[in-house]
Amino acid sequence: MRLLILYTELAGYVLVNIEALMRQHTNAEVLLVHYPVNPEAPFQLQSIERVSSIIYQANNEHSIQDKIKAFDPELIFCSGWTNQFYLSIVKTFKNSKRIIGFDNHWRGTLKQYALTLTAKWHLLRWFDYAWVPGQPQLDYALKMGFKPENCFTGLYPGDVALFSAIANERFAQLPKPFPKVMISVARYIKEKDLSTLWQAFISANAQTGNQWTLKCYGLGPLYNERIQRPCIQHLGFVQPHQMRNAISDAGVYVLPSKFEPWGVAVHEMAMSGLPLLLSDQVGARTMFLSPQNGFEFEAQNAKALESVLVHIMQMDDATLWSMSKASHEIGMTLKNEDWCNTLIKIAKS
Repeated sequence: MRLLILYTELAGYVLVNIEALMRQHTNAEVLLVHYPVNPEAPFQLQSIERVSSIIYQANNEHSIQDKIKAFDPELIFCSGWTNQFYLSIVKTFKNSKRIIGFDNHWRGTLKQYALTLTAKWHLLRWFDYAWVPGQPQLDYALKMGFKPENCFTGLYPGDVALFSAIANERFAQLPKPFPKVMISVARYIKEKDLSTLWQAFISANAQTGNQWTLKCYGLGPLYNERIQRPCIQHLGFVQPHQMRNAISDAGVYVLPSKFEPWGVAVHEMAMSGLPLLLSDQVGARTMFLSPQNGFEFEAQNAKALESVLVHIMQMDDATLWSMSKASHEIGMTLKNEDWCNTLIKIAKS
């Protein structure tokens, strides 16, 4: 298998999945083209055997094109449809099996309706398969006209080995008091709506005796606008392998986004055994949130979030640990091997 991956912004979990593929498929070769690392999420990207990596820049497209032609891919995965150079590569290799991946979920906007009407003249001509994170994106792919048998979910598994090990360590120490610590892993950008979380947390914590701490991990343009309170800690960006210490003493994960097509951190926190509090705009809630492991609340509604926070802050330890175990079980329904198996299935089709 000679696999070309045309990616936008890389994250650690992407390389974990590629690495799993290389272990599982010993004859695979990968050429990975990707954007420069985002300074707001400065993941340390490790090299992988049999994987060649090229950083995409508009001024080196000719060089990249030559390397791709020499590689002669049998399988092409393209992240989204916004990069015109990536699309030109997809159009060139008509004999390759071509996969489009995206996390846009169906919201019924005029723009999306327009795309579904025109998709057969471009996307369906250029791509054979659609690979998406979950049901909200699958709905979109089907509306665009991709055949159900050519659509796959499970595009974004987190690092199962890392985060499931955290859960095992947490559960091995039971019985013990449930940690009165909430964490949020999110960039400091308006889409994540962290200001609503801070407002709701301060109020809910005051109502329940100020026993909880909120730890926020991330960076972004709104970092300097963060609320400073003794009960709220702003800890910046941490590498995935450093999350072990952050999660080991945490209790509950909160993501208040007003726009979140998916949210890989939701899968990571579920695997780690944290109950989940997610806004109704977080796409990953459709796969990883149930009444057994957390609660959903209306996005941008501080009072709704405050009510959920008060409710979970007042729960007893036994109930919270039960939710933790349920979260872990749900998180483990998606694994890195599933990602590999999807690629292999497409390659053999």
